Amino acid sequence: MAYPIRHKLLTISGDCFGGSEEWSFGLRIIPPIDSLTVSQAQVDAIYPLVSTFWISTSSKFSSSHRLVSVKLAPIATNGRYPDGEVAVEHVYGTPPTGGTPSGGNEWPPQCAYVITLLTAAPRGRGSKGRVYLPPLVQPVDTTTGLIPDQITAVGATFKTMVNAINALSGVGTVGVVGKTGEFGSSRAVTGIRLGRVVDTQRRRRRSLAESATTLSL
Repeated sequence: MAYPIRHKLLTISGDCFGGSEEWSFGLRIIPPIDSLTVSQAQVDAIYPLVSTFWISTSSKFSSSHRLVSVKLAPIATNGRYPDGEVAVEHVYGTPPTGGTPSGGNEWPPQCAYVITLLTAAPRGRGSKGRVYLPPLVQPVDTTTGLIPDQITAVGATFKTMVNAINALSGVGTVGVVGKTGEFGSSRAVTGIRLGRVVDTQRRRRRSLAESATTLSL
């Protein structure tokens, strides 16, 4: 099933633990009808907003994690780059680190915090999207196993970034674009939902070298 509309894919990427593991997450952007193409100017306007989100202490990203690149790609209805068009990217010369000192509450690389993207559709396929943020520096309640309520601080900085992207001229609106239904769907994000359970992205822990100890019985 093809995508319902041509759109833009914003991919935010980085690494952690000395570059031994990598992570990325993305946002779909519904473009204005008169600005379907991506440009370096658009990426240059977006990446400072991502940087602000990344380095904020409220975002709870570890100082052992780096923000490496911000890429904006055109996506045709077949899910590929349109003929003759390519993605544009900002690669940080000096990658900024997360704003929270690493420590005892730092999650392993395969752990992720999920933000659910809400739309005007209350339920059903294509009504929601998900963003898997990189590991946080965040304690978990040892009684319930849940993340405490103060995680709303992360949601606030994420919301600020999304609103700032939406306000940029010619870029478009962060949305949920999916291959759902007979013709697919595309809806603007109208809100976010913040969970309290740590999620898992196994592909983010693929390269750490094991250092095992053997004990004789």
